[in-house]
Amino acid sequence: MVKRHMRAIRVLPLFVLIGALSALAPAHLPAQQVEPDSVTRARIDSLQARIRELEARLDSLLAVLARGERADSAARATTDALEALRAAARAAAAEQEAPDTTEQASRTRNLNILNPEISVTGDVLGQHLAPVGEKSFFTGVPREFEFAFQAALDPYTRTKIFVAHEEEFGIAGLAEEEAEAGHAPVEIEEGYVFWVGLPANLGVKAGKFRQQIGLYNRWHTHALLEVGRPLPTVAFLGDDGLIQTGLSIVAPPLAIGPSLQTLTLEVTNTANEALFADSKTNLAFLGNLSSFWDLSASSYLELGGAGVYGENRSEGLRSTLFNVYLAFRWRPPGRGLYRDLRLSAEYYWARRDFGAPDLRGHGGYLQGNYRLARRWVAGLRFDYLDDLEAGPDVYMLVPSVTWWQSEWVYLRLQYNYLKPDGIEGSHTITGQIVWAIGPHKHETY
Repeated sequence: MVKRHMRAIRVLPLFVLIGALSALAPAHLPAQQVEPDSVTRARIDSLQARIRELEARLDSLLAVLARGERADSAARATTDALEALRAAARAAAAEQEAPDTTEQASRTRNLNILNPEISVTGDVLGQHLAPVGEKSFFTGVPREFEFAFQAALDPYTRTKIFVAHEEEFGIAGLAEEEAEAGHAPVEIEEGYVFWVGLPANLGVKAGKFRQQIGLYNRWHTHALLEVGRPLPTVAFLGDDGLIQTGLSIVAPPLAIGPSLQTLTLEVTNTANEALFADSKTNLAFLGNLSSFWDLSASSYLELGGAGVYGENRSEGLRSTLFNVYLAFRWRPPGRGLYRDLRLSAEYYWARRDFGAPDLRGHGGYLQGNYRLARRWVAGLRFDYLDDLEAGPDVYMLVPSVTWWQSEWVYLRLQYNYLKPDGIEGSHTITGQIVWAIGPHKHETY
């Protein structure tokens, strides 16, 4: 509206000027019909031309004003229509009933919060062994079916529970005769609660869990880089590794220069049969110190060591285990799905003291895995073991190739060469299929 007034004010002088010129022009003409001279005629022509020019400008301005008024009218009409729609929506909303806030609706909204994440993993093996005694044979074994339950209990605590149905396997990952004849048990592989967001980034975990020793003890069997665990870990910690019930505390990480140090302290029962002869009534203590170094944007180095001590008083047994490890990984940024190199090494020293008898053993392994392409990974591992039973030294060479069909399914072909012959078979070819349902997938640490 103000713009229209301003336009009218600018146009008003044109009306005044045109009126003055129209009044002025006849005043110079005589009452009689006298032919004007050339000078007067020129002035009259000039004034008439000026009048026509001003009239043209006036018409143009009037047209502009008319278009503006029509635009303003259209805008007002649009605004009125929007306001009418808003008013109709508000009226319709007011007519609807208020949302139901009863207890039943509240339970419905909370169902997804209360439900845990559920995952299932299958691990099936087919093996050709030669020779065992004087014959060769093939066996197919569903090694493990694992059910995983994970949930956030509240803003401060989380829980993980893993229930596994699995077959027993021997030192080289081969099926034992008793497992073939009987039924594998269903047991709680892990079940623990842990706290998050504690002061100074402190970590606390309680329950039954895989303990923090070495590089791969925390990994579940189906997530390993080979079919089975290395010989020393199987001999000193058992087929499944060190899993006991107790309390784990991870101290706040300490940065020293370009490295990050992490100290883990654990107090558990002595339920591990390989190390403590399955005594659940005594205590075991574990300490692990790891140092993590970022070498570049594409590579890092981890080194550390751990020690375990525990007693089985009913057997008069004191067990001690020491471990050192080193790991290097190269994964170029932006190409990690296609190129990935892992190199690792571990060594163990074990001692089981029954008083007069004192059994000692040691062993280690070297391992390398390289991602050839997005779906193909090649691996090679060399194991060495001087067992606690003072038997002959054992060597095993383990090449493997893994094909990832997807992030949920992978297939693996592996060859084991075991020396000396006759322990459980000098040559073994193993095919493995692993699949996962749910968010757990193939969890690594």
